[in-house]
Amino acid sequence: MGLTIIAFISLPGFIALFILTMRRGRGSPGRGIVAAISAALAAYSLLQGLVFILTGAGFRQNDALLLERLSGSLIVATHIFLFLLAFDFPTPLHPYLRRLAWVVAVPVALTAAYDAAFSFDYIVSVYRPWTTIFRIEGRYYNIFVFGDALIAAIAVAIFGIRALAAKNRVQRQKAALAAAFILAGCALIFISTGLLSTGQAKRPSYVFAPAGALLLAIGVAFAFRISRLFDWRAIGKTITGYAALFAVVGLPMGLATAGLAALADDVSPVMAAILSVLAFVGACLLGKLFFDRFFARLSARGDYRERLESDLARIDLAQGRDAVLAEVYGHLARDLDFKDLCVLIDDDQGFLRTVYAPTGGRATVERGSQLSELLEKSGSNVILKSEAESAADYSAVRSELLELFEALKAEALIVVFEGRRTMGLFALGARSTGAEYTSYDYDTFKAIYGKLFVIAYYLKNIARESIMTTVDREIALSDQIIRFALEKVDRIEHPKADAAWLAKSARSLGGDFIDFVRLSQDRWFFVMGDVSGKGLSASMNMLILKSMIRTFLRVEKDFVSLVARVNSFIKENLPKGTFFAGVFGYLDFSKDAFYYINCGVPELMLYTPSFDTFIDVQGEGRILGFVKDVRPYLKPRKLALAPGSALVAATDGMLDSENLRGERFGKERLARSIHERLSLSSAEIVAGSLEDMLTFTDRRQEDDVTLFVMKLNPRSVT
Repeated sequence: MGLTIIAFISLPGFIALFILTMRRGRGSPGRGIVAAISAALAAYSLLQGLVFILTGAGFRQNDALLLERLSGSLIVATHIFLFLLAFDFPTPLHPYLRRLAWVVAVPVALTAAYDAAFSFDYIVSVYRPWTTIFRIEGRYYNIFVFGDALIAAIAVAIFGIRALAAKNRVQRQKAALAAAFILAGCALIFISTGLLSTGQAKRPSYVFAPAGALLLAIGVAFAFRISRLFDWRAIGKTITGYAALFAVVGLPMGLATAGLAALADDVSPVMAAILSVLAFVGACLLGKLFFDRFFARLSARGDYRERLESDLARIDLAQGRDAVLAEVYGHLARDLDFKDLCVLIDDDQGFLRTVYAPTGGRATVERGSQLSELLEKSGSNVILKSEAESAADYSAVRSELLELFEALKAEALIVVFEGRRTMGLFALGARSTGAEYTSYDYDTFKAIYGKLFVIAYYLKNIARESIMTTVDREIALSDQIIRFALEKVDRIEHPKADAAWLAKSARSLGGDFIDFVRLSQDRWFFVMGDVSGKGLSASMNMLILKSMIRTFLRVEKDFVSLVARVNSFIKENLPKGTFFAGVFGYLDFSKDAFYYINCGVPELMLYTPSFDTFIDVQGEGRILGFVKDVRPYLKPRKLALAPGSALVAATDGMLDSENLRGERFGKERLARSIHERLSLSSAEIVAGSLEDMLTFTDRRQEDDVTLFVMKLNPRSVT
């Protein structure tokens, strides 16, 4: 039964490896052979499982024998494929050598496979007297098995030589991994089918051969697909740490536990159990102490990732472009140990241009070029030079991409996207030690992408030289940001509604904003709220958040998912401690409905003409930016927009404004102010309410104020 389980469980793995190789390995050397290996081993695994079934009662034994022989011929074919792969992977050898390999291998493969499948030289018979299969091996069975092993050994040797001769470290790693997995997988197959075989009418241990085949297929496919270096130092330190933990804690405590149990067992089984439990608890405590003191220092290669994320998040963007870029360079160079850094930013004129290159690397990427289109279509945020040299995804523009790496003196590119457009590139140079970037570094680049997005957005939209040379004061720059944000709004213009709003900053510095996006003739998306913080930083965070909400709106169709994604962006990418209190809405005039999710806006109320009063409808709301997953706290609601009703939303800047006696303007005064002007237009209502607030506070405004009013016409207009 064991054979059937192992064979059939392995089958989906072979099929998955074949599909992945065919779908994602296009353009890579050796793709067809790697796929053929997976396909041959999938067929082998299936046949081995069927052999068990066909050897049961009611089936012809000759059918089982034929399938068993065919499975043997598939193993022969697999080993031949491995031999041929060594001439194509990780890079193709000279065409003459590859042709010679095929000329030698194909006749041998066909002869051996035919002889194994259709003669008694390999297997004489196969049967199942009970739950285990027995085979009677042919006179040349060992020649087949040891011949297969020899072919595999030759393939391993070729891969080993290629690993030693490779100049590219990624190719060296790919060849070495292929050699290691072929050695391990073929060794298990050989041990199962040949070394431990006991001759005629005996049960060999070949039930484990499909497991060896799966290990072989996984290893070859893995070596074929990798394009980044492993951090072998980190792996070695981790293994060393676990070995030390076992030697210092595990082994002594295991021996002590066994000794205590044996000693106490003579006295009392209960005492043996108690002492064993106590010894186990002591081992756990000792292991934790050892881990905290020593193992944490050995595992991984330092915790610079979290430190780097924190440092990048704390950069003060108000200090100016050059100072910001110098600080970014300092943090990256310190933790990643490189000298060259080049930053390219979209100039809105069809080019990505170099804006920072302290060590001289410069380049320009034209938008619409084949390279630019590849970057945008792939959607890959991080590209290592080692990937550019070997990954199939970049085969079409490999030469152009490598030229870009050379021009920028780079070993890694971090590509920043705004929506689906490339907004910027951060090109990191070679490490001072000569080492290449590893998988750990790659994961670090992924982790800091959000922080670099903020920097790139700042460089593209805020810190251009043309702006920085004309604007010297932070207050003026922040005012420009706010005006820019308010200008890019799809104003509501519909026969059924009259809408107006204002966003008045207290001192031209702040994070309040409102935005409308027209989705169709009758539908608008609406967001309004307050981004925490003060000064230029809050204004810029507001602009970035507004831009990202519009970006998410283009790709996210689910309302709750959209808000959850905005929360994740705030939590992961904006400076630590940033939050957003506001409301997300969806106006559908075709259904006279307003769908919304309150995320902390302090006032959302609806005037109903039937009762001639305002109803508080904001309900409960969870402010965004505090919890990692906000989905459980989001509560979508729906309001019917009856003719003659009015929808009002306000931020805390209006409600919390105080007069000289410390009294708040509050909801009641706001409702009364609007109610008195319901006969006027929405724009007049908004202006009048603001004037009432300023009069109440003696013209003092301590916080940003945002107010939205939308009146529904008394009669619906189709």
